[in-house]
Amino acid sequence: MSLKLRLILIINAVLLLILVLGSILAIDTAKKNVRAEVASSEKLTLYLFEIGVLNNPKYYSIESEYKPLNLQSLVHMRHLKIEFYNLEGKLVESNISESRIQTMDQAPSWFVNFMGLISDPWEPKRLPVEILGQAKGAIIITPDPSYEFGEIWNQLTGIFYLAGAFFILTNILVAWIVFRALSPVEFILKALTELELGNLKVKMPYLKTSELSAISSKFNHMVKTLRLSIEQNHRLTQKLIRVQEEEKKSLARDLHDEFGQSLTAIHADAAVLKTLAHKEYPKIKPSAHAISDLSKHLMNLVGGMLNRLKLGVLNELGLEEGLIDLIDTWKLRHPKINLQYQVNLKGLPKTNEIISITTYRIIQECLTNISRHAKAKHVAIEIELIKKNGASKMIDIHVKDDGIGLSKSHRDGFGLSGMRERIHEVSGNIKIVSEVNQGVSLHIQLPLKRIQK
Repeated sequence: MSLKLRLILIINAVLLLILVLGSILAIDTAKKNVRAEVASSEKLTLYLFEIGVLNNPKYYSIESEYKPLNLQSLVHMRHLKIEFYNLEGKLVESNISESRIQTMDQAPSWFVNFMGLISDPWEPKRLPVEILGQAKGAIIITPDPSYEFGEIWNQLTGIFYLAGAFFILTNILVAWIVFRALSPVEFILKALTELELGNLKVKMPYLKTSELSAISSKFNHMVKTLRLSIEQNHRLTQKLIRVQEEEKKSLARDLHDEFGQSLTAIHADAAVLKTLAHKEYPKIKPSAHAISDLSKHLMNLVGGMLNRLKLGVLNELGLEEGLIDLIDTWKLRHPKINLQYQVNLKGLPKTNEIISITTYRIIQECLTNISRHAKAKHVAIEIELIKKNGASKMIDIHVKDDGIGLSKSHRDGFGLSGMRERIHEVSGNIKIVSEVNQGVSLHIQLPLKRIQK
């Protein structure tokens, strides 16, 4: 849930709580006021009837027997239902009329029932009527708060309408304030996204709010420091790669000049020994053959090392054939791993050796990592030259294995770090997808535009 929505919901919840508490307080106050008003009207009416009927019997005796008390004149008594019953229990007259019912403010039945539940029950009052010593019946006075309930309902309806308008206006105002106050967060998120994508030139604009302004300043300083640190690491890694290549070339020269010549001499001497052993010293014949075979094996071993160190195979065969030779040689050394590959670099322009060395070293590093760490049974390699409008655009590399994969806490070793630096040096990009026990998939693109300049 977003911070904006959360703030709006919290404010609405507080307003709703205030409205509910206010409604409860208003209903409780209204309930008490209704009881007090109805009780007062009830007492006053009882008193008037006692004074009027009991003290003026002659006046009521001459009235019509159908309406001896003229209760219709008390229609304005809103809170009381006044009824006169004769001795047979028949209703003779009442102060309730159709016109009064029609003019009453009617509340919904559920509200009337609710008010009845939370209010104490009303007990009707009975006043016996005797005129000139003769019992005529009884007056039943029943409290009737329905009119007051209607008034309460009207008041609450007005409050709810006002609260609804207040809610709407408050939400509009709060939303405007919150969106305005948090609008700089969009700049922060955008800057963080750019930084996540590797844009080290991103800069957060100045923010007016003091707290956010401090964040902006710290972010820009952090990006600058990070950029300088990465540039320094990049230079160091490139230097290490160059030193590594120079060391490989130096080691290759030493192997060629020292070991190569020495092994050639040993092999020649072994050939002489084999000849002498065959003619004059038959006892040393096995040793002569062993020395000859061992020197030949060492010469082949040194030759392979020279190819890996000097990359002479690239000069002799070209990149495509050199990669095929590298992969086939690796397959021979690892027969238990099923490696399928496809190399198609036909039409690759004649460029300097950077792109060739980078491509070769990447595949070499991938194969080394697979043999050392992956524990894979199947490997697939695809190396293809991507063209656009008939012109070579990039070298596209896919390497996938079904090994143990990389853990979430995995950190790049020097090999993978060096691979990234090589790719970065030619403005390429690399994407690594891996899950534990589901292998690793590498997608590498090496553009040729920069190399062809």
